[in-house]
Amino acid sequence: MSAPEKVRFGVVLPVAAAAVLAGPAAAAGQSSPAGAGLDRVLAFPVPVAGERLDADRGAAGAWHRLRKLATTASLLHVTAHPDDEHAGMLALASRGWGARTALLSLNRGEAGANAIGPELFDGLGLIRTGELVLSGRYYGLDDLYFTTAADYGYSKSVEEAYRSWDREAVLEDMVRVIRLNRPLVVVSRFHGSARDGHGHHHAAGLLTPEAVAAAADPARFPRQLSDEGLRPWRVARTFRGGVRVDEPVHVEVNAARESPWLGDTYQRWASRGLALQRSQTAGRVRTGGGRYRYERLDPPLLEQDDRPEGGAGGGTDAGETDADGTDGGDAALAPSFFEGLETGLGGLPALLGETVTAETASSLAELERLIDDAVADFDFRAPARSVPALVGGLALLRSVITASGDAPETRFHLALKERQFEDAILAARGVSLAAEMPDVAGRGVVVPGQPVAVDVSVDAPEGGDIAVAAVRIADREDGMLAESADAAETADGGDRFATTLRLRVPDAGGSGGTAEGGGGTAEGGGTAEAAGPYFGRDDISRNHYEVRDSADLHLPWRRPALAATVELTVAGERIVRTVPVTAPVPQLPYGFGTRVVEILPALSLSVEPAVGIIPVFGPETGTEGTQPGTDAPTAVEIRVRTAANDAPLTAETRIELPDGWTSAPATARHEFRNAGETAETSFVVTPPPRWRGTAEMRTLARVSNGNARGASAEASGLDPEVEYGSGTHMIEHRDLRLARLWRPARTTLRSVPVARLDGLRVGYVMGVGDEVPAGIEALGASVELLDEAALAALAPGAGSDGGGEAGRSADAEPAFDAIVVGTRAYAVREDLREHNERLLEYARRGGNLVVLYQTQEYVPDAMAPYAASLPRGAEEVSEEDAPVRLPQPDHPLLTTPNQITEADFDGWIEQRGSKFFAEWDAAYTPLVETRDRGQPPQLGVWLTARVGEGRYTYMALALHRQLPYGVPGAYRILSNLLSTRDEER
Repeated sequence: MSAPEKVRFGVVLPVAAAAVLAGPAAAAGQSSPAGAGLDRVLAFPVPVAGERLDADRGAAGAWHRLRKLATTASLLHVTAHPDDEHAGMLALASRGWGARTALLSLNRGEAGANAIGPELFDGLGLIRTGELVLSGRYYGLDDLYFTTAADYGYSKSVEEAYRSWDREAVLEDMVRVIRLNRPLVVVSRFHGSARDGHGHHHAAGLLTPEAVAAAADPARFPRQLSDEGLRPWRVARTFRGGVRVDEPVHVEVNAARESPWLGDTYQRWASRGLALQRSQTAGRVRTGGGRYRYERLDPPLLEQDDRPEGGAGGGTDAGETDADGTDGGDAALAPSFFEGLETGLGGLPALLGETVTAETASSLAELERLIDDAVADFDFRAPARSVPALVGGLALLRSVITASGDAPETRFHLALKERQFEDAILAARGVSLAAEMPDVAGRGVVVPGQPVAVDVSVDAPEGGDIAVAAVRIADREDGMLAESADAAETADGGDRFATTLRLRVPDAGGSGGTAEGGGGTAEGGGTAEAAGPYFGRDDISRNHYEVRDSADLHLPWRRPALAATVELTVAGERIVRTVPVTAPVPQLPYGFGTRVVEILPALSLSVEPAVGIIPVFGPETGTEGTQPGTDAPTAVEIRVRTAANDAPLTAETRIELPDGWTSAPATARHEFRNAGETAETSFVVTPPPRWRGTAEMRTLARVSNGNARGASAEASGLDPEVEYGSGTHMIEHRDLRLARLWRPARTTLRSVPVARLDGLRVGYVMGVGDEVPAGIEALGASVELLDEAALAALAPGAGSDGGGEAGRSADAEPAFDAIVVGTRAYAVREDLREHNERLLEYARRGGNLVVLYQTQEYVPDAMAPYAASLPRGAEEVSEEDAPVRLPQPDHPLLTTPNQITEADFDGWIEQRGSKFFAEWDAAYTPLVETRDRGQPPQLGVWLTARVGEGRYTYMALALHRQLPYGVPGAYRILSNLLSTRDEER
């Protein structure tokens, strides 16, 4: 270890670092006597630099943590998707009442729309996970959980949800979360009836009380008890939302009250957090309301009415008052879920149904009085004055924990209180910890075997009563990589400790170094998984994830691959804290940000397309007639991106082809001199003549020389015999932590009986982001994305000043054979709304205008050529296999150039379509009828009309979800939509 910077911390008692340090898994892991899974409680992701809110800093942050010491109240809020949550209620519960607050979402919202980018399905699920973490920081969440169910799209009924999900698997996950978190109260966001609307909402409402009952039953999911070390848990009270005015209500939570600590109402504060879920809200802030009404479900599983109320021994009842001292609101309703429950420390054993010794009971009562005094005496001008009392309380609490071995539930909840004490002490003392790896090429990426240095610092104003006993760097499995042996050399009387630890990055745990992944051999011991989720699925038609690493099961994401653990003593009491190793990264033009360091293999490969099509022609394919060159092989371009995460190295890339296929070039060789360099290669692959079917091909790369460590490949851990064949899709948006979606470098090519669009010119108005332009190009057309200037340059509409005609006279042929308005474009493109009349004029003059599905921002009465209605609650068909009828089978758009039949709707993904017109002028012709079970027939799905010399079409079929996965019928419909024959318009 390098010499530490000048510091003036207190003298450390001589304790061996290896003996006293314990990482998060070891300190509170499955083998903890306080209870299995303790490492997944109070486990909300630790904020890195730039993520912590001002409300959680300084005196306000210390006060927030002190309030959490004053109550044992805890709740778990259950929702179906991110952004379903009662945000104001959560903020009040955590930041007002001080309750330990957790949120469980049944899925990650993978099948929603994306207002901030092109990512859909699993990529969108990672975005929405990150957004919910951002929101949760505002709410003050202590925990965030997910089941392994995936969002497969809008569900009209709970029956469909149960058909699509493994109901028992979802229930088992919910039970595990309840047994892990052990909340006093469970609050369902949804009612559990058809009024919930979405089938997932309905399922969440129904499953919540069932999961509560099952969690208390040792006969339900017994392997959680025998194999995972969990225990049954009996929830005290269960509530549900979605209650109507004329129905029984037991609790009304008023989050519309002002919080002096936040400088705003809890509702408005929470709404700002909710608005950070931009992929769904586009950043709109919803600040209304603030009063939440809930019904208590009877019979309660653990009745408390015969227990003492109001806090025997001076305890705090979290339901009596808010933290700001205001009353509970309507006297006819309880102001919180905890009304009548003894939530002070003195009443904890009785609340949990356990008996402790008189000495332990006396100590708990004393501890409760100590906390009450610390709250009463808290000085916002000098939070550190609370530290001596808190340190004394921590010492007393630890003695109580030691004496409570025969009361496992009391021990579990006191172990959580111990961590809250530590948080309060460090916050009041103003202590901050950081572990930074500054020299990783500004990317926050390291590779197995790489030698690195980690700068660890501990800052505390006037830190005379704080000492650093030891520091170490560990991997995700708590494998020791480096440790400080001389932390005791620091001097006393100062406010900063800093040291540098050197280590070699451990093996990436098998990700990235074979055709599916892999990596180099670690030096220095330990292993660490490569970056990426702990869950995944190899096909989006699967509605549950497979879990690759159960250590992080139900958490938002993996714990950091590299973490620094620091043992401190504060006034003689030991506190161990773990922080992720981070790195500064440029985020221009916004300066620098902080990124959690990730371990990646030396080489990363990605390919586009992951799924591609090869158009084939002829009478046997359902196209009209034959086209020249029918029997000639059709080449497909596969774009390969090779990224070097280490350097220098040389990589030779090739595509592993099926028999009879050829590739030009056969291989590509790249020399990388700097880490972070990328190379892109275009491989043109050609099938054999008359090929039909599906072809799978892998892209592989072999490293053939040494790397940046100046050693041979073998010596450095880069095996020249290893072929790399996977990579990560980076998902990066402002304010969100970088997410990586691991994908094998594979391409699936399918022959599709569809007419090509060679030579066609298509203008595309991108909306929220989709991959439709790539689908158009796969048919041979050229695509130009239309920005504001391009829209303004279209032929002027009637009554305009005639400007901006893009080099064409007003009566000239349209510049594009077709213009497509992308999904939800009217919701996010003000310039589109401004220039909408130019698009209509384009159609009148002979153009082909296609509008893909839109939301209520699109007002057909004003924006379409003829009157129509697109209501806020526009219909959709969520069943991807819903029956389809073609009421006008001879219409040119269904016959030319491809004959569209009901068979073209086979194999669709997620849904038929969304946001259908409800009413329309007789000028429109409906071309498709479909419906979900129990839904009346829907005809507002695909409507088309002649407009002057051209054509207008509203297309609400979910083409944007089908095209990236090569669904043949979607390509055939797209080909017909865009084909241009004047006589057919």
